[in-house]
Amino acid sequence: MAPWGLDHSDRLDARLFASRTIKMSAISKRDCRGADDNGPGEEPHRISGAALEGALMSTPDLVALYDRDDHLQTANPAYCEAFHCDPAGHPVWADLMRANFENRRGPIIVTDDIEEWLVAAGARRRSAPYRSSEAALHDGRWLWVTETVSPEGQLLLHACDITSLHEDSRPLRQGPETVRRASWTDNLSKVPNRRYVMERLERWVAAQRKLPDPGHHALAIMDLDSFKAINETFGIEYGASILTSFCRDVISLIRPLDLFGRIGGEQFLLLLPNCTLRIAQDRLDQLQRKLGRHAVDEDHSQMRYSFSAGLVAVNLDEDIHETLRLADKMLNAAKSNGPGHVQLCGSTAVRKGLGIPTRP
Repeated sequence: MAPWGLDHSDRLDARLFASRTIKMSAISKRDCRGADDNGPGEEPHRISGAALEGALMSTPDLVALYDRDDHLQTANPAYCEAFHCDPAGHPVWADLMRANFENRRGPIIVTDDIEEWLVAAGARRRSAPYRSSEAALHDGRWLWVTETVSPEGQLLLHACDITSLHEDSRPLRQGPETVRRASWTDNLSKVPNRRYVMERLERWVAAQRKLPDPGHHALAIMDLDSFKAINETFGIEYGASILTSFCRDVISLIRPLDLFGRIGGEQFLLLLPNCTLRIAQDRLDQLQRKLGRHAVDEDHSQMRYSFSAGLVAVNLDEDIHETLRLADKMLNAAKSNGPGHVQLCGSTAVRKGLGIPTRP
């Protein structure tokens, strides 16, 4: 099984998350009455699992649950009708959006390049424990969409119909969201920029330190090999194509809960939560092999490129900026060994020898 594949425990976690999180408003008065509404000596009424499931299936609101790898685990009929999907097959979110775009159905996606849109939209998913946005459907409806993410990475989507809101107010509501997205998106690659990556990385570290089990996590700084020479030899347009192609390949292989972004020039950061150093190395090796199998475009069919990386285990007892500096040192060591190398550092003793301080 691939390291980021779906297993039975993920589906169990998804069901538990759904049972903890889903809150329905469209249940009967009888099911919602409090203790004060009961007769003398009558026990307070508790909502049964069947009642909750019935409300979920009958509500006109759209409800869906995605696992940490973005496979659709369950959805109610309203969601299945709007997004033209069958949860029984556990489709991946990106495949679902691509199919809807190609068939001009479901959500309206305004783009000339669906793959570029998926990279940008995929980077926004799970960018916060809770977020909301608006979406238009091809059938004329307008939706208010909320996404709630569990600590394990499952995503619960709830959407309600707001078509009746006045048309003129929509640009006013959407304006700040558009500006906010632009502020943390890299203009060329459409993945998160350095500002966003660093802010989210610090929030993630703060959240992890509150957990009883810190877990195993990995972080990599990647640098495209000989990129300056590629620009000088083939031109900056081809160099830009390599950057965007690289981002697409990374997005296609990492998990939704991973953090990926461009932090400057031809350098990228990849955070792999709940991932050992060895599994992280396997993932980088898989990415390297994928880059070597195909050309970026037909005009340069024989051209291949690679990346070097510094890969480190995240130690939550040390300042995350020290971890970043260590990853950068490992990157320099990797590049000194030639293109396509990954240099690892996970040992506490090695970190102390490099002078990496820990938190008091």
